[in-house]
Amino acid sequence: MQKTLIEITKGTHGKLVGGVSDSHLLVDGVSTDTRTLKPNHLYVPLIGERFDGHDFWMDAVRAGAAASLWSQEVPLPEDPPIIPLIQVEDTLSALQELAAAYRQELEVKVVGITGSNGKTTTKDLTAAILSTRYRVHRTQGNLNNHIGLPLTLLSMPPDTEVAVVEMGMNHAGEIARLSNIATPDLALVTNIGEAHLEFLGSRGAIADAKLEIREGLPSSGTLIINGDEPLLQERLVGEKRPVIRVGFEESNEDRILDLELKGRSGLAFSSSATHTRFETGLMGKHNALNALLGIQAARLLGLTETEIQEGLKRAEGSGRRLETSLASNGMLVVDDSYNASPTAVRAAIDWLTSLEGYGEKWVLLGDMLELGVQEEALHREVGSYAFQQGISQVFTLGERARWIAEGARAADPDRPVTHFNSVEEAVKTLRQQGGSGIALLVKASLMARLDRVVQQLTKGEIQG
Repeated sequence: MQKTLIEITKGTHGKLVGGVSDSHLLVDGVSTDTRTLKPNHLYVPLIGERFDGHDFWMDAVRAGAAASLWSQEVPLPEDPPIIPLIQVEDTLSALQELAAAYRQELEVKVVGITGSNGKTTTKDLTAAILSTRYRVHRTQGNLNNHIGLPLTLLSMPPDTEVAVVEMGMNHAGEIARLSNIATPDLALVTNIGEAHLEFLGSRGAIADAKLEIREGLPSSGTLIINGDEPLLQERLVGEKRPVIRVGFEESNEDRILDLELKGRSGLAFSSSATHTRFETGLMGKHNALNALLGIQAARLLGLTETEIQEGLKRAEGSGRRLETSLASNGMLVVDDSYNASPTAVRAAIDWLTSLEGYGEKWVLLGDMLELGVQEEALHREVGSYAFQQGISQVFTLGERARWIAEGARAADPDRPVTHFNSVEEAVKTLRQQGGSGIALLVKASLMARLDRVVQQLTKGEIQG
């Protein structure tokens, strides 16, 4: 974003505090973090429960900030400001207003993506496909919330043709706000899982929250959804905008046919709508559905089947999502520890059991978060599911993960189950017992930090 301070002041309904000539000062970019702020950025000091960005204002000055927003509730610096300040009622709201205005200024198509699982992978796949024709800007990392999405939009280069943005949430109403900021032309919904049960109470409520993506979707916009999910189907009866349903079931407008899981080489499938054969290096049955969502978006934006094929082939997923490496003892380690919900864990287990060439399939599972009052039952169900699908050994690490171990033991008392009390214990045992011919899946919520086990098994050290 490149704007003069007078433009920013008007866009945020603020008051400029500075010299006469400051109104014409041009800023280039926005930052909420002084550690990553670049020269000539606009600094936006956010206020949280345990921090106040205004406390780091001088750090922003030293880093080269051209100007800063300033909350009306925070006293101005006693000395004359070193850089111009724009007083606003609320700095977060001002950031969001700037992003919404900038999105409208650019002639850009926006693809919005939400869902309980698969948002990031679908975003990566969709962006890779669209990049064969368009200049594409996409969400980086996990910048998908009320702060991250505005920053994503504001970081769009002026020549961006398509923006692929991810929308995450914890509570009802959050997706609606993000959708009204981004006003997507296409809205993709991957699935409805159990994540956020703690805050929303039921999968039905989660479906309602995800479908808030329609709030900013214009009447000319299109919804592309996982048509195999009844909760989405039920809630879209009577929807006036076009709805395209994709999945495995026959009722969908486009179905996945002749699915071929190629182990560590990825997967291939055909689209029932065009009979085109698609391939991707990403692994797992669930990623065929994520890919088909992106394929539909690309078709609506005018790409040919050949362009889509090329883009999907070169797509790369984000780290720690079915990322494979070899441990020092020759064991295959599959790092899927970026996040976890019961739905995602079951999908990862399904992929592991389809993997050929390994005599034993093991899982190391950790805590799953934000599951509310059902968390014990859902953890136990995952443990039971692992043995039902033919997993050879179940290992667990974490307080909630004890329930996974107990669920596995109840499902099959004769198969080995081990619960670890520390990362060090897990690494020592897996090094001693593992070896070539064994594939180990590591899966848990991000906060469980099972990536430390992966790092030490494959690199010989623990990070952090």
